[in-house]
Amino acid sequence: MKATGKYSKKINTTGSAGMPLNGAPDLFSLPITAWLNSTSAGLLVTNEKHRCIWVNDIFSRYMNGNTPLNCSYPELIRYLKPMVADYVPLEAKMKSLRKEKKPWFGWEVPFRNGHIWEINYLPVFNGEIFSGSIWQAVDITRRHNVQEEIKRNEEKFRVILNNLNAAMCETDVKGNITRVYESFCRLSGYNEQELIGRNITDVFVPEDNRAYARALRKKRLDENVPLVYDMEIKLKDGSNRWILASSANIYDRHGNITGGAGIHIDITDQKKLQQELETARRQAEEAQRAQKDFLASMSHEIRTPLNAIIGMAHLLEETHLDPQQQEYVNILKNSSGILLGIVSDILDISRIEAREIQVNQREFNLRELIQSLRNTFELKLGRRPVKITAELDAALNTWLIGDDVLLNQILINLLGNAEKFTNEGEIAITATQESWQENKLWIRFRVSDTGIGIKKDKLELIFRNYKQAEDDIREKYGGTGLGLAIVKQLVEIQGGNITVEELSGFNTCFSFNIPFLDSRRPLTVNTDKLSRKLLQRSFEDARVLVVEDNQMNLRYIMSLLEKYKINYQLATNGPDATWFLESRQYDLILMDIRIPGMNGMELAQKIRADEEQPNVATPVIATTAVAMESTATMARAAGITDILTKPYTPDQLLQIFNKYLNEDETELIMEEVQNLSGFEFNNDLDVKYLTDLYESNISYAADLFEIFIRTIRDEIAKLQTMVDNHEWEAMKFQVHKLKPNFAMVGLTWISAKMQELENYLRINQELHSTEICRLFDEITQDVNRYYPLVEEEYGKMRDFIDSPGE
Repeated sequence: MKATGKYSKKINTTGSAGMPLNGAPDLFSLPITAWLNSTSAGLLVTNEKHRCIWVNDIFSRYMNGNTPLNCSYPELIRYLKPMVADYVPLEAKMKSLRKEKKPWFGWEVPFRNGHIWEINYLPVFNGEIFSGSIWQAVDITRRHNVQEEIKRNEEKFRVILNNLNAAMCETDVKGNITRVYESFCRLSGYNEQELIGRNITDVFVPEDNRAYARALRKKRLDENVPLVYDMEIKLKDGSNRWILASSANIYDRHGNITGGAGIHIDITDQKKLQQELETARRQAEEAQRAQKDFLASMSHEIRTPLNAIIGMAHLLEETHLDPQQQEYVNILKNSSGILLGIVSDILDISRIEAREIQVNQREFNLRELIQSLRNTFELKLGRRPVKITAELDAALNTWLIGDDVLLNQILINLLGNAEKFTNEGEIAITATQESWQENKLWIRFRVSDTGIGIKKDKLELIFRNYKQAEDDIREKYGGTGLGLAIVKQLVEIQGGNITVEELSGFNTCFSFNIPFLDSRRPLTVNTDKLSRKLLQRSFEDARVLVVEDNQMNLRYIMSLLEKYKINYQLATNGPDATWFLESRQYDLILMDIRIPGMNGMELAQKIRADEEQPNVATPVIATTAVAMESTATMARAAGITDILTKPYTPDQLLQIFNKYLNEDETELIMEEVQNLSGFEFNNDLDVKYLTDLYESNISYAADLFEIFIRTIRDEIAKLQTMVDNHEWEAMKFQVHKLKPNFAMVGLTWISAKMQELENYLRINQELHSTEICRLFDEITQDVNRYYPLVEEEYGKMRDFIDSPGE
């Protein structure tokens, strides 16, 4: 460091022996000179008479160039005193240091301008002779402010932790308590001295739960993850409480785990409330079951004689009656019809509230369904001056897949509502294609009438249970107020929504939309599956890669590919599929979206990413059990060409092949293979679904029934383990993969329950753990109940196949 002021020549002037030229000892002839010239602190040097003889550049900058060079010690004190805070005993301390001539370090001196210096005093001796002093000044303002902020934050959080209902403590890696906060002492009943050094598990956790508590700590340490859990603990007074604990690891400066910190919240009251709610839920379910049994009994007891009354009234009407008798019969028919409608509405709404309504997908003709309804209501309207019209979009010219029974019920309720309130004019039914996405159609239905209409301020009431738009409607027109509530819930069960619209020329217009799957099979095709001919292109030169790991799906696909004489390659996981795709070119890739080793979306992206790969332009058909808009959107973004929703029929797969395989337009007429017709499935299974799925090919059906029998109990056992361990993510994947298997043996309602289970697993699993466990128990019971029936059905199929001529 360059010396400053009048003493600079003296500082640097020494003899060859390191002494001043005049022969007197000089401070700067000592080895400490090197340190003086290299330090980054502000330095001030005084000689043996305590006069300031030198300052470095940093000290000069501290003083803005105004330095106390050549000042005596009293002058130096007077120089510094106006700069420091009033309460600092500067003069006394400096005089004490001069007198004692002993080193002093870490003297923090606050200045009036807000800065803080740390001053170190170092007396210098040449042997026993005092040679002067070195004063070191370091501006520690920033460090001091940071430390003060840390102290304030520590104090703030200490106050928060001590006063919130969140008891915190710290432990070492063995669970021994190293620090507790006041809030923890309040919760536990112990004081700090009683807790430090004791094992937290031994102190608080009942003996039968200690192994579990230690396993949680081991998981946190081994996997280095924070944990959140609830646990019952025992306090000092012997009482038991429930706490919600959140624990995380604590680390040293090198990143090594030294222990853990836990925050504990008393949730005893919430637990009691939860237990009370659970008890109330069980009681409600028991009451619901009792109500269901009662309604089932009532349905039988009321409908049986009521059907007889209605039937006899119609028979009586056909006999010779005088005018008075005819009037009585008309009243009887009308009243019994009203009573039947009331009973049906009550039973329907009860089934919906009990979640017993299931959506069963099947193939149906929408035009025939609407035309049949139109004919029925034309007869019902009789000679009333009301015409009923039906108009369907010309684009709706294929067989649809959906629940035609629920759609029929929705339209019957809306048409019945329109018929009841329309004395003259028109009732109109329209169906239009609202949107089309791959093989999924959204259809908008409208039922409009010129009846009495609905006031705008009453619209929010009409879809509520037991509510009608006007108080006098029940007296004038009758009804329970359940019809539109039933319609709304049936629409929403199928994924649609319903509203009331304004439509020119009509007083009321109910509008709803529902998604259906498009089979792509024209309505003009003969529907007799046992005798029709299928139009099919030649697939003999086509090469297809099938990526699927579900045994039942694999067997089903293989049977169809062999039936259509298609050359195929199988891959059961992502890495194998990747190897095949990089090795050769295929004409079509039929791929499950969820496969082991790689997500189907990722595989599709990989196929499309490299233009040098042989299958970059190959059509990719994704098979999935999730027919959601979001799935289709993500699939298209990933490069997937089309989606085939599982479980699919042979016709649906054939449509895919006809669309994407073999661009040669030469078409061949091939007789459909009729492997054995005449077999009748058990009526306790979904017979229509099985017939559509297998098209009387009992060999295919038997193969899949056999795989189901061989694997399903092991799969259910795996799911049970996942339920017991709350392994929700793994369970979600397993449920999705297993879901179509039940439909393939005619247990379509179990597939629907699996879909409901998967829905719960997709959102906040812990919150819905009770529903998940309940629903899985129902599925397990259904499997145990129907497994023997599936076994029996398989035996019948094998006997039928082995003895076709009998």
